[in-house]
Amino acid sequence: MEAEEAFKKSDSAIVPVGTLHGHGPSPISIDSSSVEKLADQVGKRTGIITLPLLPYGEDDKMMDYPGTIAISQHVLEGFYTDICKSLHRNGVRKVIFLNGHGGNREALVRAGRNVRALGMLVAIVEWWSIGKKLFADLWPEPKGSYMAELAVAIAIGGKEIADLRGGGYKGEWGSDPTLRKMFGEKIKPLGFNDFEYEGAQVIIPIDAWDIDVNSPPEVSKDELANLQRRGEETIRRLAEYISKFALDFQKIDVSRALKTK
Repeated sequence: MEAEEAFKKSDSAIVPVGTLHGHGPSPISIDSSSVEKLADQVGKRTGIITLPLLPYGEDDKMMDYPGTIAISQHVLEGFYTDICKSLHRNGVRKVIFLNGHGGNREALVRAGRNVRALGMLVAIVEWWSIGKKLFADLWPEPKGSYMAELAVAIAIGGKEIADLRGGGYKGEWGSDPTLRKMFGEKIKPLGFNDFEYEGAQVIIPIDAWDIDVNSPPEVSKDELANLQRRGEETIRRLAEYISKFALDFQKIDVSRALKTK
């Protein structure tokens, strides 16, 4: 009965989605715990219904890492689609997926297209993209999200969760990665599946272990307090930004926005 009352108040919902794979000194769950925290903060600020975290997701290129749980893309697409359909039966017409892992994006986009015929609108919000663009003072690294993820992880779980042993890990590449030129000198690696050839970008699907050379830079114990403060401020600003977006997204008249001839 509480759910019925809640769904009558709004036609929007927030769904945090993540995955589990290696992240060096950060927990393997940072892609999930980050969006779970943000969803809770945004839900409290906006009053929009917030679903429980979906902790498992895509991990095609990271399956060699101990602790990785990988769900196939076609399974994820169907899973996300069915969640939207269930929300539709409860009166929801707008869904905000807080995505903690870039590999989930394709399945989320497909799910959003699948439910358009129902008169639903899906938004996919990824916190690291927001941080890189808007919070330069909290995101000084020129590339990657390694230190930002660690800062957020420490802010959520405390300084003791950071694994400071170093070494033995490859894949997220840190802020200035050294990448293996696996296809010779002309096809230059940029990271993950992205390569450059004669000034333009091409995509070649590979695994993380194929291309990385080094483990991430080591983190000292002395850095943790500053990282925790950085993470706390990052979460605060992200929650503020996403809440503003969610409230404006909630105002959309889907029937008018998606009206076609």
